[in-house]
Amino acid sequence: MNYCTSTKPGDNVLIRLGGGTYAGDAEGLELATEVFKEAGRVGAKPLILIFPGEATRTYIEQAPDGTLATTPKNYIELVKACDVVIGIQAEKDTQYLREINSTRIGQFLTGARPITDEILKKRWTSTLHPTSAHAKDAGMSMEGYKKFVYSAMLRDWESEINRMVKLKKIMDRTSEVQLVGKDTDLSFSIKGRTTVVDDAKYNFPGGEVFTAPIDDSATGKICFDLPSIWAGQEAKDVRLTFDKGVIVDYSASKNESFLKDMIETDEGSKRLGEFGIGTNRGIKRFTRNILFDEKMADTIHLAIGEAYEICGGINKSAVHWDLIKTMKPGRIIMDGKTIQENGKFVWELAKRPTAST
Repeated sequence: MNYCTSTKPGDNVLIRLGGGTYAGDAEGLELATEVFKEAGRVGAKPLILIFPGEATRTYIEQAPDGTLATTPKNYIELVKACDVVIGIQAEKDTQYLREINSTRIGQFLTGARPITDEILKKRWTSTLHPTSAHAKDAGMSMEGYKKFVYSAMLRDWESEINRMVKLKKIMDRTSEVQLVGKDTDLSFSIKGRTTVVDDAKYNFPGGEVFTAPIDDSATGKICFDLPSIWAGQEAKDVRLTFDKGVIVDYSASKNESFLKDMIETDEGSKRLGEFGIGTNRGIKRFTRNILFDEKMADTIHLAIGEAYEICGGINKSAVHWDLIKTMKPGRIIMDGKTIQENGKFVWELAKRPTAST
């Protein structure tokens, strides 16, 4: 309430339990209720809006095509009337959209895009409340998963920000980025774009430095070695080839048809919308949840689709799908200089002891 959204007396606060392709089931009411109470203590006017997984799944499955791709007026007007939007992800079943036709998911996202755009104009933040489904996805016990979540969240953010600012300063003066690794040699420009430090205000936890590539600049190929999960679907071994910013070839060892449908959703989904570098060393393992996985240290992620205006991005799409690659082994090169090698930044490599010590 204080750090992320600076909520103040009189603010209209929307507590969004789920929304978009994330569900907010009964398990998340514990956190939503506490946020509601805290908003009341501040003197704000809170409202809880719940998107249960089963209800969302049935809507996407059964709504007529014309309805599915249309923006709900009641929902967008509610968002417009709010000063603060707090999103909570808390699925009872993280696979609730698995059997849904991916074309219908794309139509649903098209209708939801204006709502997302409106939320981004507000003081907003998004977080997760641990559920047994999330713990199962991560291959952990519920108790172990809770410890993991809070280890990623409850950090010395002042210290974290200082480390991320070092990377931001390098990226701010960079024109050309090159990613080199297994089955990967991809170059693109970020010249003139704004670099953003994820200081855990918009996403909680934070821990990434990101920007928007120049739309027509991506050239080469990349292999994402970690599973790419979105809208309840999982694609593995995603490989993309770019020419002049556009995806000209793609493949996946699992769920290639879903990858195809997402790439072909609209013109913007064929291009890159984001380039991010993970820095949160409290996230030590892959958990099949993008809120954490994209911030995992020693990784980079690229999103196909929508670019963030805060970065100076102009690419528009109903899709924003983050794809993650580990950089051990690998190199991140900026304007011809290696700034990270095998997951270690140049300032970390400089601290290595020499043989004489």
